[in-house]
Parts: sequence; C-alpha cells; structure tokens
Amino acid sequence: MRMGTMNAPASTTFSGIKSMAGKNNLRQQQRVSTNIEVTVCNPNGNQLVCHTANLSRAGMLVECDSDHVRDILPGNSPIAPKKTVALDVKFAVPVVSVQSVNIEASCEIIHVRRVSKNRFQLGLQFTGFNGNGHDYVDQYVSRQLLRS
Repeated sequence: MRMGTMNAPASTTFSGIKSMAGKNNLRQQQRVSTNIEVTVCNPNGNQLVCHTANLSRAGMLVECDSDHVRDILPGNSPIAPKKTVALDVKFAVPVVSVQSVNIEASCEIIHVRRVSKNRFQLGLQFTGFNGNGHDYVDQYVSRQLLRS
C-alpha cells in the first residue's frame, strides 16, 4: 500500500448477507437514543419482540424482560468476548418522515446487563446486513446526530 492511499476493504456476501468482517473497527461509533421495535430471532428460530435503547453504526442496545433473555440465551449461557451468541434481527428505520425501510441484520450479543428485577439490556454488535441495511442505519444515525 502506498503512503497517503487507503484500499477500501471489500465486503463479502454469504447467502445475500453482507459480511462486516472487511469493515473498519466501528466500536467507537456514536450512539443515538431510540425506541425502535426490533424482532430478535434466537438460535432456536423463535422470534421475540423487543425495543432498542440506542443504535449506532456498529450495533444496538436492546431492552427486554427476563423471559425474553431466557429464550434468547438458553441455559443462561454466559457471554464472553470469545463466546458470543449469534442472532438475527429485523427492524425498520425511517428514511423520510413518511417512509421506513426494513433492515435485516446478523448480530452477536457482546454483553448482557440487568437494569432492574425484570429488565435487561443486551448489547448487540452487527456482523452483517442483508442488502443495503448498513447504509440505511448509517444514514439514520447521521440524521439523528445532526438533530442533536
């Protein structure tokens, strides 16, 4: 690689889902507060409806009750950096005031936090998007940051 130039990593596609493996580290992305309904598909294929607390270009914080956590993490599997749990999520973000786009993404649970007796927060990191999902999330987060 020559000085002063950067080669953009190519994203790979597996079964129509774009891999995030070629993307730069997005952990430092700014988060925006949200209350978006998100459908989480657990490892057994069951679909659960939760809500987001925040969203960034790299992931989302999802809030749910203890029953949902038990369904998402069968056997109360511990979450650790090398032992994440893969999930699929579906949610919609507005692209204009009257129109929303549906987004399907693959995620990994990177942390679980108990915030009260029956409320939990799950930190999800995106690992891939179906179609242009990452672009839509990027546009939505950018617009929300400009408003604040």
